[in-house]
Amino acid sequence: MITKDMWIEEILDKYSDAQKFLSEHGIVCVMCGEPVWGSLQEQMEEKGFSKDEQDNLVKELNEYLISHKITRKNTKRY
Repeated sequence: MITKDMWIEEILDKYSDAQKFLSEHGIVCVMCGEPVWGSLQEQMEEKGFSKDEQDNLVKELNEYLISHKITRKNTKRY
C-alpha cells in the first residue's frame, strides 16, 4: 500500500507501474532519466494539491494498483 510519506524512488522501486498513473496526474517521477527525490506528499504540495486532493490521489493510486493487479516487486537485496 502506498502512503503520502513514501519517497517517489521507493514507490517506483516497489511498484514501477505507478509511474504511469502518477504522470497522468501531473506528478513527475523521473526527470532526465533520474528519479525525482522527495516524498509523494512533497511532490503533490509542490504541484499545489490540497490535503483532500492528496488523500484522493493516494486512494486512487492504491485502487489503480489493485484493479490492474499490480503487485509489489520483490525488493529483497543481498
